[in-house]
Amino acid sequence: MTDLNNSNADEERPNAAPNGGERASSNADDLDAAWAEFASSHADDLQAVEHSRSAKRFEKHAQRREKEALLSIQDLDQGTFTDDTPQGRGPRDFTGSSWLDTDSVMDRYGDDFTPPNPSIGHVKISKLVFWVLLIAGVAGIIASAFMPALAGILGSIFGVCALIGAAGLIVQHKGHTQTRRDVFDDGARV
Repeated sequence: MTDLNNSNADEERPNAAPNGGERASSNADDLDAAWAEFASSHADDLQAVEHSRSAKRFEKHAQRREKEALLSIQDLDQGTFTDDTPQGRGPRDFTGSSWLDTDSVMDRYGDDFTPPNPSIGHVKISKLVFWVLLIAGVAGIIASAFMPALAGILGSIFGVCALIGAAGLIVQHKGHTQTRRDVFDDGARV
């Protein structure tokens, strides 16, 4: 092995032994001292190279390469994207019981639970007419935009229908306080 490409004769080397061989113990110390001397004498040049645009570009490229090398397609096994994975690994694979399960509620509280089935009740004809006027008015205004020759006449007619329907629904609306059964009723229905 060569000694750092040193082509000087043995007598020109500073660490030459009398028998022509290098002293192994002081060789590492001399290399460290020589490198420290070189770095101190060329500190300005090394700093300029370190802060150069090429060095920054190389650093970014090296960091990108390092990130790319973290995971490759060869690192993944054959079953990564197929359905040969063992069952029970995801959140939807839970097979235990929860307090939210309807079966456990039925077991806990018995079979006397009946789901709510509220009745809509009788729909007033006037409310139905106002809804029809409102929906027909809005649909007619949109449709009149596609007929530019009749847009003024149809827009006015359907606009009046929409206004009458909306005003009628607002006037007939019963507030929250009118639907309470007693003083402590907050309006929630189960």
